[in-house]
Amino acid sequence: MKLNVKKLIGLLVFLVMASVLSAANLDELRWVPKNRAALSKLIDENKNKGNYVVFDWDYTSIYQDTQENLFRYQIDNLRFKMTPAAFSKAIRKDIPLDNFDKEYSNVKGQAINITKIANDLDKRYTFLYNNYIKDKKMSLEKIKATEEFKDFRGKLAFLYEAIGGSFSHDIAYPWVLYLFDNMTVEEVQKLAKEANDFGIGNKLGKYVLESSDKLTGEAGKVRYEYKSGLRTQPETANLFHEFEKNGIKVYIVSASLEDIVKVFANDKSYGYNLSADSVYGMRLEMNGNKYRAEYKHGYPQTQTKGKVEVINKYIKSKHGGKDPILVAGDSIGDANMLSEYKGTKILLLMKRKGKLDDLAKDPRALIQIRSEQTGLFVPEN
Repeated sequence: MKLNVKKLIGLLVFLVMASVLSAANLDELRWVPKNRAALSKLIDENKNKGNYVVFDWDYTSIYQDTQENLFRYQIDNLRFKMTPAAFSKAIRKDIPLDNFDKEYSNVKGQAINITKIANDLDKRYTFLYNNYIKDKKMSLEKIKATEEFKDFRGKLAFLYEAIGGSFSHDIAYPWVLYLFDNMTVEEVQKLAKEANDFGIGNKLGKYVLESSDKLTGEAGKVRYEYKSGLRTQPETANLFHEFEKNGIKVYIVSASLEDIVKVFANDKSYGYNLSADSVYGMRLEMNGNKYRAEYKHGYPQTQTKGKVEVINKYIKSKHGGKDPILVAGDSIGDANMLSEYKGTKILLLMKRKGKLDDLAKDPRALIQIRSEQTGLFVPEN
C-alpha cells in the first residue's frame, strides 16, 4: 500500500486541532494555575454526559452578599409596601422573646430583645409610612434627615444582625425576606437590580450605622459595623460558560431569595448568563403575584441541610440520579452539600478566613482566595 504523506499529515493536523478544540477553554484571568488546570480537566473528562455542578451564590459566585446588600438598600430608600400593622407582625415573626446574645447589646451594654427593639421600630415605621412610604408628604431627602429615619435605619439593620447572631438559621434566614410583604415579584426584582448596581458601584469596605441619640426608645441606642459593596467574578462567569458549552449544567442553590438571585444570575449585564431554571433559593408564599410574610410551605429552606434536600428533590432527578461532579461554596451554610456526595470530584472552596477549614483538607478541595480589598481572585494561595 502506497503511503500518501500529504493525507497522513493532514490527518495528524486534523487530530491535533480537534484535540485543541475539544479542550476546555477557561480564560487564565486570576485563577490559581493548578485550579484552572484541574477545572479544565474536569470539563474535558465529563462533558456531554448529562453531568451537572452546584454553586452557592453569595460569597461564592459573587463577592459579598446580594441579599444583605439589598436589605440595607431597601432600608436606605424606604422601599416597603406594608402597612404599620403588617410591618409590626413581620419583624416579630418566629423570633424568640429571649434576650439577644451579649454581642448585640446597646451601646450602654444593656440587653435587648425583640420586644424592646420592635416596639421602637413600630413607632418609627408608622411615622415614615405616614409621611413618605404611603403619602409622600415629605421628600426622601427630607425624611432621611429626621431622627425617626435615623433610628429606624440603625435599629432595623441591627435587628437582622442580632437575629442571625443569636438564633438558629431556620429563624434568621427567612426573616429578612418577610420585609418584601405585599410587593410583587417584578417590584422586588427591580429593586434588586438597583441594589446590585449600587453595590457594584460602591467601594468595598466597612461602615458604621447607629440609631438616634435623641429617640433612644426602649432598646436604647445601637451601633454596628457593616460591609459595603458587591463584585462580580469574571472567572466564575467564564467557568459557568465553559461548563454549559460542554454540556455540563450549572445550578445555583442559594440561601437568598430565589427571585433576587435570578436577577444577578440571568441578567446579561452581569455576565453570568444562566437560565432561570438554573436557580434555586428561598421562597415565600404568594398572594396572587405578591409576596406574603410567610415561608413557602413544603419547600426546604435552602441553607445547610436544606441545600442537600433541594439537590436531591429537584436536581438529581433531572440527571438520572447522578451526584454533582463539582460543588462550590464558601461557608458553613454550604458544608452539607459540599460533604454529602461521594460522586463529587471537586470541592471548589471560595475560601474565607476561618471558614470551611476542615473541608479544605479534603483531597478533592481546590482552594481559591479573593482579596478583601478588591474582591479579585488572588492567583496564588
